[in-house]
Amino acid sequence: MGSSDFSRKVKQNVSSNFDQSLTIYQDFEDKYHFFAEFTAKMAEWIGIRPGASILDLGCGNGISSRVLCEGFGCRVLGIDLSPKMVEAGQRMLSDLEDVRLMVGDAEFPGELAGEERFDYALYNASIFVFPDANQALREAAKCLKEGGEIAFSFYPAILGPNDEDLMDEAFRRSGFTPPKFRVITTYEAACGALEEHKGPVGHYRWVQPLDVGFLKDFFSIPAQSASLFPGLDYEERRERVRRLFDSIADLAEKGSVVWRMARA
Repeated sequence: MGSSDFSRKVKQNVSSNFDQSLTIYQDFEDKYHFFAEFTAKMAEWIGIRPGASILDLGCGNGISSRVLCEGFGCRVLGIDLSPKMVEAGQRMLSDLEDVRLMVGDAEFPGELAGEERFDYALYNASIFVFPDANQALREAAKCLKEGGEIAFSFYPAILGPNDEDLMDEAFRRSGFTPPKFRVITTYEAACGALEEHKGPVGHYRWVQPLDVGFLKDFFSIPAQSASLFPGLDYEERRERVRRLFDSIADLAEKGSVVWRMARA
């Protein structure tokens, strides 16, 4: 499969998976308020200025856009591939004049941003599903004002006390075949592209206790379960997610979930 065919297939799958995820995604957020907190952690780490203009790339249904607007006084343009996510976000955020959500390819933000320039381009838990992070970050950099900043948060690393990969251990214990790729773009590749287009990269780790119930709920979101068990129907993926994380429940007190962030 050529690179253009691969990219098109990935984007079709991402859009479809998130279209299917809307209700469960929102139920998860209502229970944990996770994505809102994740956005706030990144914004605080960066030191986002009140009144700043932000590109929210891979905005989903606008949870991050709301936090950036209401919590940090920013003007936000959110872009996402999933029509159902964006439509839901437009309804939920209709009271916020400083937030615009649009359906589009966040790998090419200039197509929707036009001549508008931004202080920040942020990817809240989205850069790892971009098939060409180098291109995405290059195009995002073109949409920034002089001195503008790019930052992203990443897919969770589930680690033991010596930083061993407990996801690998869960697949071993449960007997399931691990996916060929958990993410489309690795953290290292995304950081390399960020450095190429914006200069030296800073890193941050938000560490949480290993909560098996949280992980089962997080990876039961259809788009997340597809990253672990591609090609299966949703009900089978959800059952496998439950068994996968139950297999490492005895390691919870020793483990952690690490959410990485990068900025330049």
